[in-house]
Amino acid sequence: MLVYWPNLDSEVIRITNLIGHLFLKIGPIPTKDYVGKEVITQMTTSMVTNKEFYTDSNGRDFLKRVRDHRENWPLHVNQPVAENYDPLNLGIYIEDKKSELSVLVDRATGGSSIKDGEEELMLHRGNYYMNINKLGAGSRRRYTTSPEIYSPLLLAFTRGTVMDPNYSLPHNVALITLKELDDGIVLLRLAHL
Repeated sequence: MLVYWPNLDSEVIRITNLIGHLFLKIGPIPTKDYVGKEVITQMTTSMVTNKEFYTDSNGRDFLKRVRDHRENWPLHVNQPVAENYDPLNLGIYIEDKKSELSVLVDRATGGSSIKDGEEELMLHRGNYYMNINKLGAGSRRRYTTSPEIYSPLLLAFTRGTVMDPNYSLPHNVALITLKELDDGIVLLRLAHL
C-alpha cells in the first residue's frame, strides 16, 4: 500500500488480519498558515461501478447513490466533489458483479465515489474499518461486524426462567436496546434489518 500525506507531520497505519481492519491516524494537521485543509483518503479499485455507490442513512439502511444525479430534481453540477459527498454515520461501499469494497467508520464523516471504482473519505482524525470481500460477503459482514464495533454486547446473568434457552433472534432482526428500567421493567428494542 502506498500512502502519501503531503505536509503532515506524522502518520500511523496499522493493518490487522482479524477481520480486515485498517486504522488511520492523521495529524497534527498544520494550521500555522491559516489555510483550511481537508485530509481525505482515496481507495481505488478496478471495479466497474457505473457511478453507483451506497452510503448509510443515519446508521441504519444503506441507500444507493448515483454520482451527479438526484432522483427528485434536475441537478446542475457546479461543484462535482462537494455535491456528491454524503454524510456517513456507519459506512460506504461500492460493488460490481465480482466484488465489493465496504468501509465502516467509527464516527460521523463524509464520503463519496468521485470516480468509478473509487471510494473517498474525509478523515478528520478518525479510525476506519475496511473490508474487501467477494460480492455478498461484504453485506453479511457489514451487518455482523457493525454491532460488534459500535454496540458490543454486555453479558449479564440473573436467576429466572426462560421459555426456550436455545432460542435466538432471526438473522434479519437486531437487538437495539435491552435495558432494565425502574421497578424491574425491561426496555427491549428490536430492529428489522
